[in-house]
Amino acid sequence: MKTMTPGSLARLLRMLVLACSACLSPQVHAQDYPTHTVTLVVPTSPGTGADITARIFAPRLQQVFDRAFVVDNRTGASGNIAVASVVRAAPDGHLLLLTPSTLAVTPLMTRNLGWDPLRDLQPVALLSYITYVLLVNPAVPVQDVRGLIALARQKPGVLNYGSPGTGTPHQLAMELFKQVAGIDITHVPYKGTAPALTDLVGGRVDAAFFPVHNTVQYARSGRLRMLGSVAAKRTPWTPELPTLAEQGVLGVDVDAWIGVYAPVGTPAEIVSRLTREFLALINQPEIRDNLFQQGIVANPGGPEELTRLLKADMARYRKVIEQAGIPIE
Repeated sequence: MKTMTPGSLARLLRMLVLACSACLSPQVHAQDYPTHTVTLVVPTSPGTGADITARIFAPRLQQVFDRAFVVDNRTGASGNIAVASVVRAAPDGHLLLLTPSTLAVTPLMTRNLGWDPLRDLQPVALLSYITYVLLVNPAVPVQDVRGLIALARQKPGVLNYGSPGTGTPHQLAMELFKQVAGIDITHVPYKGTAPALTDLVGGRVDAAFFPVHNTVQYARSGRLRMLGSVAAKRTPWTPELPTLAEQGVLGVDVDAWIGVYAPVGTPAEIVSRLTREFLALINQPEIRDNLFQQGIVANPGGPEELTRLLKADMARYRKVIEQAGIPIE
């Protein structure tokens, strides 16, 4: 065996020290985490399900970690601005993405996006879901889903529907409904939820899919008519409203989930702690009740469940987009 010189031995020791430091640094960092303010990036505007969820969690997380947790709504480009900022962030757990399931749609609607949610984001926790309902303006002479299908078949292309924009879950829910029911209803895209909902209430569009928490007040006041929900069972807020499946329309199961992600490469110890704390909080009765009052159902799950849902939604929506001929930007 060749004898090592003092210089070679010193170089070897330095390499071993650096290797050990590299292995230990994530653990040391995880013990100190967080060292400063943690930002929950939300790709939707204030008042949406993801925003409501983030603002319920932020003060509780601050108590748990003894560091400030702030909510940052980074809207625009169908959520791309928000997601890209987290993908590019340092993988240290101080910039997290709290997102609705639009995360599954944006990569399918945009060419050369520059990021892949399955490759560039680390799932942390599944938190909740929101149920969508099919609505019409009261001037539309139908009382249930079968009536809308019959009217659309009598007048193909005459009825229209609104959505917050091309490629949103609202549009894809309606396109899936159209494909399943074999009907033709014209899409009218808007720039955001508020104008789309305003025009539905005002009668400038005939129909739409919206989350129940956005619309139940309009239905109760008679300004909108709910025809059915997409949930597996009737929503607790509208127990009188039958599901689409109960009315013979199967396969339009597009409840929107809400989950938390970190940049890929975030130390496993930090991710594990975040997962534990998010799931511990979502199981607290006070938080579950608070979400429920806002029309959001607690649905806790770990990183594996979040990945399963993301993959399933991407596969389903890819088929809907292709069949509907929705243009890719």
